[in-house]
Amino acid sequence: MSSTTKKLMVISVGGLTGVLGAWAYSRSDDNEDPKSSKLTTKVNKSDLRLKQVQVIFRHGARTPIHLIPGVEEVTYDSKKWKKFLPATLYDYEVLSIDGKDTPDSKYETHYRRLGLLKGGCEFGMLTYLGQEQTYNLGKRLRKSYIGKSPDKLMSEFDPNLVYLRTTNMNRTKDSLRCVLAGVFGAEQLKEYNSKTGRKVQFFTAIQDEEHLFPNPHTCPVLRQVNRSAIVEGVDIPELMDDRLEIEKALGLKGIEWKNKIHFISARDDLAAREAHGLEIPKILLPFRDMITDNAVKMFQYSFIGQHELQNDICSKLSSGRMIEQFRNAIQDFITDRRPVPLYLYSAHDSSLMALLLALKLDSKKWPPFASDLLFELYQCVATKKYYVIVRYNGQAVILPKLVEKYVHCGKEALVPLEHFMKYLNEEKVMEAKEYKRVCESNILEIISAEIEKRGEGVVKLEDEEAEEMTDNPAGM
Repeated sequence: MSSTTKKLMVISVGGLTGVLGAWAYSRSDDNEDPKSSKLTTKVNKSDLRLKQVQVIFRHGARTPIHLIPGVEEVTYDSKKWKKFLPATLYDYEVLSIDGKDTPDSKYETHYRRLGLLKGGCEFGMLTYLGQEQTYNLGKRLRKSYIGKSPDKLMSEFDPNLVYLRTTNMNRTKDSLRCVLAGVFGAEQLKEYNSKTGRKVQFFTAIQDEEHLFPNPHTCPVLRQVNRSAIVEGVDIPELMDDRLEIEKALGLKGIEWKNKIHFISARDDLAAREAHGLEIPKILLPFRDMITDNAVKMFQYSFIGQHELQNDICSKLSSGRMIEQFRNAIQDFITDRRPVPLYLYSAHDSSLMALLLALKLDSKKWPPFASDLLFELYQCVATKKYYVIVRYNGQAVILPKLVEKYVHCGKEALVPLEHFMKYLNEEKVMEAKEYKRVCESNILEIISAEIEKRGEGVVKLEDEEAEEMTDNPAGM
């Protein structure tokens, strides 16, 4: 991180300690090389039984949420991209977490207020391509986990054995529909509809209680960090020269916030075009990598802050409640309190990036459409011990902090559950009371005071669009 960046949001160690008590800042695990330690203990693969899988995935390809100022809008043909993928259709309903009617979605209200894109598609909608991507993800999961052999979780859909969770946005609901169809097949789900007279049930949360992504609506501190990266990020010194260069090429001379180039928003427009095979403006081709690299930086800043003293705190605020959900599901399974073997969480790029950063995995690239992070829980038949494998986009990954705890299992490695849970409980999980305490702490005043020290270049939130950007997580 450059010295200019460190000047942006410096928090005094005394202030930090006062707010967070015994929380200690440590970066030692960042430098650990997973390949540097030898795995000496072994477990036979034939002795293992798969017990539970939790999958959190990003929705599939969608239309853009943001457009680049000064660039001609591209056409998203509704006849091509708005149709349904037939193999994903069955009857389902979306309920609140407590089983009541679907709560209103403020995000969808916002998208409707934006109107329609050129071609007739809505902003941020899952396209036909996105349906194909998430359906294919479901088929990959089916191949790995569904079947009648002993190494599979189950052979057919049973609502008591599958928990289906989505954020309250149409693209994530539609993505969950498609993934589930890929996992079990639409015909089997239709048969369930017919035999039981019931719809498949998805569950969601209201906006102010959602923790499946870093949610600025639930935490003032997280909202401030989000604002610092997304709204005020246009004037971050290490990024501003690149922004001004692009604005000059596009002929943007205004000083209004909405007429400035925002790297996350610019990448959003370009990524949607690219995914759907639509034209990228020639004038922006030389800046494609610049936009992507700077967008990833701002994306990360919005979740973990812009200074290293913020990283651990902000990371826990961004991902700690999600990780708590994963931990609780494992605990409920092994204690037989709620032995659900399959969890599907339909979420966002922000969800995955926050988790990748928290677990110190590959966070240098933006999570592609339909990316997934999953946790496999195994039990050894002989010893009754539990083990965990973490996978990102189908590939097993090793958590750097636990590298010495892993054991061999054929060509892969597993971490004993006791070490995995200790790691989560001590360093990653943030339970509701702690979350509330930190979100209401005076750390917000410390951060705000330091941001105001920037002097010139501080962006005042007088623009309605800027306020909305503050309220919405990066990416999505």
